[in-house]
Amino acid sequence: MNIKSLLLGSAAALVAVTGARAADAIVIAEPEPVEYVRVCDAYGAGFFYIPGTETCLKFDGYVRMQVNTNENGYSIGGIATDDEDFDGFEEGWQFNTRARLNVDARSDTEWGTLRGFLRIQADALTNADAAYGMDQAIVQLGGFYVGYTESAFAAPWGLPGISRFGIIPTDGGGVYAYQQRQQIGYTFSGGNGLFGSIVLEDDVATGEGYMPDVVGVLGISQGWGGVWGKVAYDESAEAWAGLIGMQYNIPNMAGSNIRLGAFYASDPNSYALNLPVSGGPAGAPGNNFVEWSVAGAYTHAFNAQWSATIGGQYFEAFDGDNAWLVQGAVVWVPVTNFEVRLEGTYAEEDFGPVTDDTWNGFLRFTRYF
Repeated sequence: MNIKSLLLGSAAALVAVTGARAADAIVIAEPEPVEYVRVCDAYGAGFFYIPGTETCLKFDGYVRMQVNTNENGYSIGGIATDDEDFDGFEEGWQFNTRARLNVDARSDTEWGTLRGFLRIQADALTNADAAYGMDQAIVQLGGFYVGYTESAFAAPWGLPGISRFGIIPTDGGGVYAYQQRQQIGYTFSGGNGLFGSIVLEDDVATGEGYMPDVVGVLGISQGWGGVWGKVAYDESAEAWAGLIGMQYNIPNMAGSNIRLGAFYASDPNSYALNLPVSGGPAGAPGNNFVEWSVAGAYTHAFNAQWSATIGGQYFEAFDGDNAWLVQGAVVWVPVTNFEVRLEGTYAEEDFGPVTDDTWNGFLRFTRYF
């Protein structure tokens, strides 16, 4: 073998080995791009896109603990029964802790916004396990919605910057026929602040045939405040009820306002205001349906941390009996999303043979998120 042959053979062997090693080399895959959660600002603060979709999701709610006190026992709408042995008030007070979680999913479609809303709530009135479950759930497409939520007669949907129920903007809200119902409805709003809805509500299969109860809402909301009216027809009772309300925002006093309203019912029905009867079973609804009622309230915002509300309501029952209440609240917000609320009610009732007066109130600590 000559030198030339040796060199050519060595070069060929080197190429073969190098090629084999190149074929066997470990290739490290490029990392998949990370899809960070994106903020969705189409529906207000708190929404974000579910990764990989165009659906916006929001979680919010609160955790709160409340200490109730009551002169006579249990109360409905600020007017108490005469039962001093109601469970939880033997010591003169009652603790109530609540947790609420709202889940709101929305996306745009050619038919309008598609929405799914769920409210889960748990309450602990004693040291036993809390009662919990689905409290509300609705599906909405554009203005059309179906599901289980507050009756449109009580709900503040569309009202001018109002998140609380009733004419009196306290947490108790006076008396305003609060109830939750299965319902099918359509809501609309205009660029000039006009809003309204028409709603069919389940009357729990009472009455004739398949006819539901019907609620209509119409109002206007602008910078100065708003005016609204509601009419409800109870098919089972073949009677109707209505309310009108207004809010005036005081100029140069942000957060301060005056609210006035009136209720009327043609006959006792599901939408008529209903007061308890003194001396009746604790917590039982009364049989004093209200023919008419008037209410008014003033809210004053001292600054960003402190505000106070004072309001009153008068009731005239179908049988001529009457009642009235005064309700007030002081609210302190020391830091964002933390509220301390002190609220109380004094009421006097004249139902049948019994004339009674009572008071109740609570101190509440709430962390919103």
